[in-house]
Amino acid sequence: MTLPDREKTIAALAVTMAIFHLAVASPFFLFPDLILRGTHLLFSLVIGFLIYRSVGRGFGRVFDWAMILLSAVCLGYLIFNHASIVVRPPWTRAATPLELFVALGTVVVVLELTRRALGLAITGLCLVFILYGFIGPDLRHSEFLRPLAHKGVDLNEFVDQMYFSFEGIFGVALGVSTDFIFLFVVFGALLQVIGGGDFFVNITKSATGASRGGPAKMAVIASALMGTMSGSSVANVATTGAITIPMMKRLGYPKTFAGAVEAVASTGGQITPPIMGAAAFLMAAILGISYQEVITAAALPALLFFCSLFVAVHWEALKQGLQPLERSVKGDTWRDFKAGWTFLMPLMVIMTFLIMGYTPSLCAFYGVVATLVTPFLRRSTMVSPAVLAQGLELGARAAVTVAIACASAGIIVGIVQISGLGFRFSSLVIAFADGNLYIALFIAMLAAFVFGMGMPTTPAYIIQATLVAPALVDLGASPLSAHLFVFYYAVLGQITPPVAVAAFAAAPIAGATSTSVGWRAFALGMPAYVIPFLFVANPELLGQGSWLGLLAVLMRSALAIIALSIEFTGWLGGRGLGWLGRGLLLLSAAMLIAPSSLLSAIAVVLFIGVWGWQRHGSRGHMLKGSGHD
Repeated sequence: MTLPDREKTIAALAVTMAIFHLAVASPFFLFPDLILRGTHLLFSLVIGFLIYRSVGRGFGRVFDWAMILLSAVCLGYLIFNHASIVVRPPWTRAATPLELFVALGTVVVVLELTRRALGLAITGLCLVFILYGFIGPDLRHSEFLRPLAHKGVDLNEFVDQMYFSFEGIFGVALGVSTDFIFLFVVFGALLQVIGGGDFFVNITKSATGASRGGPAKMAVIASALMGTMSGSSVANVATTGAITIPMMKRLGYPKTFAGAVEAVASTGGQITPPIMGAAAFLMAAILGISYQEVITAAALPALLFFCSLFVAVHWEALKQGLQPLERSVKGDTWRDFKAGWTFLMPLMVIMTFLIMGYTPSLCAFYGVVATLVTPFLRRSTMVSPAVLAQGLELGARAAVTVAIACASAGIIVGIVQISGLGFRFSSLVIAFADGNLYIALFIAMLAAFVFGMGMPTTPAYIIQATLVAPALVDLGASPLSAHLFVFYYAVLGQITPPVAVAAFAAAPIAGATSTSVGWRAFALGMPAYVIPFLFVANPELLGQGSWLGLLAVLMRSALAIIALSIEFTGWLGGRGLGWLGRGLLLLSAAMLIAPSSLLSAIAVVLFIGVWGWQRHGSRGHMLKGSGHD
């Protein structure tokens, strides 16, 4: 197949996949879950193997078509025999040779496409978990690994769990990808191709350009808005970063800082309601709560995240002596708004239906329909049908990687469930923490960095929600706060060295090294690493408790975040902060995290003291800093 023919085939399959999902999400059709998940995975595998081809023309092409044929046979068997599979009693009968073939074949094609699309990290982790399932009894011979030993999983149990149940590959993760995530990804892609992305960038540029460090603040806001559409850090960097990073560099920001700002801001897009990253839909499904509850709880932590970044950007602009954008470059806010206000309508449609209590899949359906209609409401925004088809294609392409990530994460979850690893791991965390929730939170944060290293947010969250979150709940955290905690660190893994994928995506645009951008993004986003501890210690931030309590906690949390942002920027009151000033701000922030009135009062006094000394005090040796560190 030549390159043009292959691209046409991918486009046709992607558009067909999008139309299929629109049809099944509409109120007019009803399909069994196993058919939907099987068809969703089949489309994703075929499109994925066409996009991510093997190296080499001869054997590589044959191998690709063999993988596509194997996918069609294995998933076709599932689709055509769904009625008997859903009533199949688990682990009570030996699988036939054909059943073994289609089950193991599905595992093979999922792992192979995971390797191509997502890299070796998650593929290797899946293989480690599979191996753990089979060698569980042998672990009791090792004193170090004995706590993780289990009775073992035989081949029949493995294929039943992975293929013939809703607790493996076709489990909750793939179900959420099928029902919710796909259409929301298509929605974001459509909104971008019809001009919504340009509208958000222009309106942000005109609104922030008159202030110090306007382009960097533009990156913060624009990435948050783009995140409501894409839910992907790397996609945000690629779209908004192509505009904001060069503009920041022209204004005078160092290239490393420009790339870091975009990486952190784009990462924050995944935690920004109303359309958060794909893992937020999984959270709602795992916890058995509505998606509205998830986005309501996530609203204030997201506000604190961008508050911290906004403060850091502002103080960096003061530190560098940067000036606002020129009026000719900045644009006019009202004119830009009038030119594209209709692009807000699809988001309003989704928000309206969410508030009315409709399911996320139906909200996404109406959102996509609204996006298809929006360009034709005004002559200036009209597009051709080919542009709409391109949006459907781009959305389906992007959703393929999410579907594969969910399928491979299902393998891990299936092993965790059948082996009892979740209970054992939770017991180990509780034992190490000695019953202390805050020590357990710190262990959970470290575990999140290890499990999520180099992984997309979705599988990183699924692993941590399965292994880590139950331990936090057992130690007193509410289920929602525990899952939001691990979700945050799954997201922050995108800017956590050594494998900070969002920073790596920003580095070539900024013209800087990946390592320098990665570590600068990590430092810039450091205040955000405290936010999960804040909302676990103060459930009011998740909308729990009285309004008066919420106001007090929000003010205390905002002050803690601002103190940390200033501390890491190293600039306050027109001059640099020395080591003592930074240390006092760090101590102030630490005191503000704990729900203690006395510590909060001491922290406020420290903060005001440092601020006053910087603005009006002498330039003594204790607080004096260079201002250009």
